[in-house]
Amino acid sequence: MSTSKLAQLLNIGFGIRDVIIKSFDIIEKVVIFRCNLKKCLKRCSKCRSHDVQVKETKVRRLRMVPLGIMKCFLEITVHKFKCRRCGACQWVDLPFAIGKFPMTKAFANHILSLVKLGTVQAIASFLDIQWKTVKAIHKDWLSAKYAKISYRDLIYLSVDEFSIKKGHKYMTVFTDIRTGQIIYAVEGRKAEDIETFLKALAKKAPKLKAIAMDLSPSYISAVKTHLPGVDIVFDRFHVMKLLNESLDELRRKERNKYMAAGQNIGKGDRFLYLRNFDDLDDAQRTRLDRLFKINVDLAKAHAMKEQFRLFWEKGSKEEAAGFLCHWVFEAYRSGIRPLQRAAKTILRHSQGLLSYFDHHISNGKAEGVNNKIKVLKRTAYGYRDTEYFKLLLFDLHEKTTQLVG
Repeated sequence: MSTSKLAQLLNIGFGIRDVIIKSFDIIEKVVIFRCNLKKCLKRCSKCRSHDVQVKETKVRRLRMVPLGIMKCFLEITVHKFKCRRCGACQWVDLPFAIGKFPMTKAFANHILSLVKLGTVQAIASFLDIQWKTVKAIHKDWLSAKYAKISYRDLIYLSVDEFSIKKGHKYMTVFTDIRTGQIIYAVEGRKAEDIETFLKALAKKAPKLKAIAMDLSPSYISAVKTHLPGVDIVFDRFHVMKLLNESLDELRRKERNKYMAAGQNIGKGDRFLYLRNFDDLDDAQRTRLDRLFKINVDLAKAHAMKEQFRLFWEKGSKEEAAGFLCHWVFEAYRSGIRPLQRAAKTILRHSQGLLSYFDHHISNGKAEGVNNKIKVLKRTAYGYRDTEYFKLLLFDLHEKTTQLVG
């Protein structure tokens, strides 16, 4: 192949310009292009002056985008120049190379395109490079992409936590409900862990109206302290979880009574109490009705739990407030201690529950993102680099392909 065609291949196929090809070799499925710099690149890297003196010379080998199964390398003679104008003494700046990495920018972009399809380790094995190199390229790209996340257009946020390590190690994430993007992540779930971010929101998020969250006292106190003008909306899932926990407590207590009397009633039927009644088939409903005939308190508590689902279907805030008062009154009147404690908690958080009818938001987006986070953690069996993990969280909403794992 002529040198002109080789130059055209380097220019169009590999994005490499301003080099003079000396030769190329093919050795055991490896293509090596040997080149020199054109005169236009022989200049000071600082002031761009061409009035320079060569102080040192070496050959750099840069990895290029492969041609099918063929690995490609660029061997280029580079110089360390001393500028006669500004006095700087630096190695030549190669516009097609990526910093100190032994690769071209086109190869780095090739790595980034593969990151969307697989794990860092899998890509490193496929390209026959170190996984640390793949991670470094991806981390640098993410750092530049998410160096500054704008809060100006935020209207609704959700906050939730997930486990990052064994031993009750948690990370708190804030998600933009409209886009599903995680915009902030911090280790811990205490008020002091998130107050820095909340202070930033107070200054930089003028359109923020409400934050959806669970019943965590630390989140509630932090938002009320630093964002007094932003409404708190308690998430439906966590409220129903509270009622399910009270029902399960009652179930265990009642079952222990029967066990003490030598009766094995209700064993293996826990899920019947906790699932939505509408989701049960006919056989499961028959079993549940049989259990309720034996225990009136369980029947009453289960009916109250199912009734509370209607709260979010009310047509107005006033109608929902009336429903809430009536439900709490009936829960207290039932005499069932676990249900009474749940009713007391709900009454204490009634303002945040009723705020739902002003904004109609929930933690649904955050719960969906949490599922992606679990897959992300499982894919890599954990992350030692917390900063890199946070950057991956920021980019999680753009995962259009199925996560590996």
